[in-house]
Amino acid sequence: MQTPSTDLQESAEQANLCMEDRISATRQATYEAAVGSPGDWKAWQDRHRRYVREEVNRPRPLSAAFDNGQPSLRPNIDPNQYLYRVEKIDDLLSRYESEYPLEAAQVNEWIKERESNKPSGYTLDTLTDLLNDERSDGRPTFAVFEDDFPGLERSADWAKQMCNRCGLGRHFTNGNVTLALFRYRVWEVMKGSSWPGRTLFAVPTVLNQTMNNVFFPAPRSSDGLAVGLAPKHDCSHLTVEIIHARMDYQAHHWMRVDTVNGRRLSQNDVRNLRKAHLSCIRRRSGAANYGKGCV
Repeated sequence: MQTPSTDLQESAEQANLCMEDRISATRQATYEAAVGSPGDWKAWQDRHRRYVREEVNRPRPLSAAFDNGQPSLRPNIDPNQYLYRVEKIDDLLSRYESEYPLEAAQVNEWIKERESNKPSGYTLDTLTDLLNDERSDGRPTFAVFEDDFPGLERSADWAKQMCNRCGLGRHFTNGNVTLALFRYRVWEVMKGSSWPGRTLFAVPTVLNQTMNNVFFPAPRSSDGLAVGLAPKHDCSHLTVEIIHARMDYQAHHWMRVDTVNGRRLSQNDVRNLRKAHLSCIRRRSGAANYGKGCV
């Protein structure tokens, strides 16, 4: 950290660590003990990944992301608000049937049958159970508020909209990626928790995930804001992003399934998107000097 990297991805990761100010002293001490004194950035990345696996993605006890006293915690969220979550399900569709992969169109038919109260057997329920099993490591779930996406479910390009506004650059691969859209209420997360009385929502931080140059921390005076992949000059693309404790999906949470095919982002693309995002964060939060000395 004393010697900024000339590599664009590494320098972005270093900047994220430098800017993060929602970590308690206790959690920072735990993290620093886990990282130790790596000899190079690759070693730091590896130790950071291990920290996330052991301290964040653990199903028991509750993830370090939601430890009491964390500055990132978001209490008092309206329990009746709807949340959106996107999952990549290509592997899930391949495993559902051993001979022929399940098609996205078929899943959409099951969703329609559910919405019209037609009996569809055990199909969507079974697929949901498989997805829940796949997500059994307990990692925090990144989600956004439905109110930021009016009419999304009726939009033909909902998958691209979600990727662009939520900074889901990992789904832009120069090839087709199958995404599923889930919708559920805040109270469902709270009801499904085994830790009553705990705050189960937080602003995402750099310690809640493996190192990611498309992620960007937020100052304490601001909500967590996803890096837009199609930014607007007036910053109206900004989307509030939160994380919450793991919950099991139910069949009625499925909204849409579709494919997205986006151009893979280059390191120069990410650098320019980060610059635009920092400018928007400073304008939105009023923290004009946020990131100074880090970027």
